[in-house]
Amino acid sequence: MSSSIGFEHIGSIAIIVLVVLLIMSIISWTIMIYKWIQLSSLKTRNNVFLERFIDGESESTLNSFARINESLNAKIYMLSKQSLSVSKAYLTKEVNHLERGFSILASVGATAPFVGLFGTIWGIINAFRNIGLSDSTSISVVAPGISEALITTAAGIFVAVVAVIGYNLLYSLYTSIIRETENFLEAIE
Repeated sequence: MSSSIGFEHIGSIAIIVLVVLLIMSIISWTIMIYKWIQLSSLKTRNNVFLERFIDGESESTLNSFARINESLNAKIYMLSKQSLSVSKAYLTKEVNHLERGFSILASVGATAPFVGLFGTIWGIINAFRNIGLSDSTSISVVAPGISEALITTAAGIFVAVVAVIGYNLLYSLYTSIIRETENFLEAIE
């Protein structure tokens, strides 16, 4: 009796489906890690500048600090000295830049279950084909196709759930940064 868990019976289509899901997962994780680093560091820098602004530091000290602090709030503060329309244009440009990657996470979250479902359908087709070829409905005939179907289904759901959770957590962080920055811009108008 072997201690196999059924992976040796996975067909080439299921392997292709699993590779596609792996690629989708790697892309999702790459975006999520990058966005987490980008957004959390930006939020920290924004908060540091905002604290100094609220503490009422002198304008010359705040200007000096704004030049070295790489935050949206510092840049908007410095640009507001030229004009508010320049500050608003810069914020719009940065919003567009910060939104990059979210559409990919949303697409992975929406499509990964269907990629897994394709593998599910293929596995079930293989199970029925094996029944027809062997003229038997025993578990040993049906199991390889069903295990293939279940593995691709589980993989598709896992990839989708991770992408959706990552999207939701990161988009929440993104919106809080943008909201705080827009409020800061209103405060300096």
